[in-house]
Amino acid sequence: MIAPDSGTALLPVHRIRPLPLSYVSQDMGNFTYRYNNGTRIDLPIFCWYVEGGSQRVLVDTGANAVHMKKYRNFDAQDINTFEDALLKVGLQPEDIDVVIQTHLMIDHCANTRKCSRARVIVQQAELEFALAPHPILAPTYIRELFMGLNFQLVNGYTEILPGIELIPVPGHSPGCQAVSVSTSKGRAIISGMCTLAENFEPPAGVREVMPVIPPGIHLDAVEAFNSALKIKGMADIIIPCHEPSLVNVDSIP
Repeated sequence: MIAPDSGTALLPVHRIRPLPLSYVSQDMGNFTYRYNNGTRIDLPIFCWYVEGGSQRVLVDTGANAVHMKKYRNFDAQDINTFEDALLKVGLQPEDIDVVIQTHLMIDHCANTRKCSRARVIVQQAELEFALAPHPILAPTYIRELFMGLNFQLVNGYTEILPGIELIPVPGHSPGCQAVSVSTSKGRAIISGMCTLAENFEPPAGVREVMPVIPPGIHLDAVEAFNSALKIKGMADIIIPCHEPSLVNVDSIP
């Protein structure tokens, strides 16, 4: 019998639990650049619990209808409160050890302050931009939601825990990051960018022109395109941050 190589550590096998919080009525063209303009969509807002490691990790904290109505005057309705969503995985906000912020737009960080014990991991470029955003994206950054959080700043590719890596995906915002998670089915990547499944698998008639569709909301469309293409090339499982078909999914994989 051959003993395992003592120098090789097996990565933890995780699963990702989608936790939908709310729906926001949106124009689909905001998410599929130059396509689907005028098509309305009930867009889900999620947070994602990464289960199976040594620490309790949440990717984003989402937003509820009250946040989207108060700060953006959007038509929104709740699916779950943040607290009820966490109860589905047996947790309370104060149980969370790590919050990974893919970026700091309102729909990704509105509940982060409730995770009072967590270190909050964000790209330095994202926090710097969020504090003085370009007018193109300024309405999506609400300072009172993220000022004073227990930030841990990172720069570029970073392994934060075994089997959980951060991948820079600029374009949607300067410091946007995707989250790569080791699972039983390979590398699952939470896109970070505000995307749907169609961004990564364009329909016939589009895919012949573009292998991916960048998000319609962006600071740099070319960078966003390249970032989407990078995710598509790296992932065994792609998890678009606002994909409606994931609302009733309990676990990935």
